Amino acid sequence: MKYIETDKFNHVSVSIRSIFDLDIHTITTMNLLCIMMKKQTEKYPDPSLFTCALADTYGIRIGVGLSAYGKQLVMDIRMNAIETRWIPDKSYQKQAQDLLDQVIWHPCFTMASLSQAKMELKNRLRTQMDDPNTIALLDAFSMLAPHSISIPVQGQINDIDAVTLSDIHQAYEMYQKAKKHVYIVGKPDQELYDYLDQLDSHRAIQSNFELLTDTPLQTKSKTRDISQTSLTQVYTNHVCVDDPLYYPLLVTNSILGQSPSSLLFTNIREKHSYCYSIYSTIIRFDGALIISTSFRNQYYEQVVSLINEQIEILQKGLFDEALLSSAKKDLIDGLTSGQDSSFSIIEQAYLDDLMHRNMELKDRVASINTITKEGIMAVSTNLHLVAQSIVKEENHETV
Repeated sequence: MKYIETDKFNHVSVSIRSIFDLDIHTITTMNLLCIMMKKQTEKYPDPSLFTCALADTYGIRIGVGLSAYGKQLVMDIRMNAIETRWIPDKSYQKQAQDLLDQVIWHPCFTMASLSQAKMELKNRLRTQMDDPNTIALLDAFSMLAPHSISIPVQGQINDIDAVTLSDIHQAYEMYQKAKKHVYIVGKPDQELYDYLDQLDSHRAIQSNFELLTDTPLQTKSKTRDISQTSLTQVYTNHVCVDDPLYYPLLVTNSILGQSPSSLLFTNIREKHSYCYSIYSTIIRFDGALIISTSFRNQYYEQVVSLINEQIEILQKGLFDEALLSSAKKDLIDGLTSGQDSSFSIIEQAYLDDLMHRNMELKDRVASINTITKEGIMAVSTNLHLVAQSIVKEENHETV
């Protein structure tokens, strides 16, 4: 168990994480399970009763969600409860513990709750698929199968109806048996601490990931009744989270497309007004860098050419030193501001455990401050475009 004791917050934050294989055949079932676990329990068999119980306990918050870390799927049960020094009722954290225990060990699964969960997940996925940027992103990832990046963590709408109540029970039994890793930020009462400590497996966390490899470029294109064309490009970068080039990669990403002064934004959005937004992002456990943007289809050639130019600028070190300094400052500011969020602190602690490293904030800042143009050039040289997806607007010439 990782206990980060602090007086910084007026609440206790808890994260209970269990690791599973990221599997295309079970991902939709796992999403439905998460929805159902936080809706109703044996003690509160009606969702409205459970909602009221949370509200009556000084608005305690409990959530269940999924995240992917390479080939691993992590189910995360989170709780936020006020520290008892701010609550006159000294049994408050015991009540919070009881509610958490209901979610973990006593969820209630019925045909009615499964039907409701299916409806909720369908609505969520339909909303996502109304966004052409999301469609382009998922299409780009799908071309990289069988790599784990191709598996949609949010589930697949076409698989929802086939999930049975028996599937949910089997998934929950798998959760019950899974090792649990507990993270706490704040100051829990001793009884809550002891309860969480006995939940924890007290085992080291093992990571499981595989970086994308350089493969011939794959492209996918489709047409929709939309106002702008959406483009997603996926690049390999060959940098693992425990690689010395990891922090140079983060700074490279910042220079390329993570700030209003980034190369992509300045030279494509500001100078040419080809798009409203353009950005890059890192998927760290897959060794991927993503560039996403939207524009009128008639500007496709110009946008792609300018994207290539920005990457070449990085590779040749032709960017201003001020941009490097600004990117490093932004990254350090992000790490520092993360200390103001209890769950950001937990996420950083989990990543450190996953990579078996022991770094403090000052160590990360020191690593970032040593980054030079040469480091940016070394990372940028590794970038290789492997997938490109286009969702085109109708009634414009074909790319």
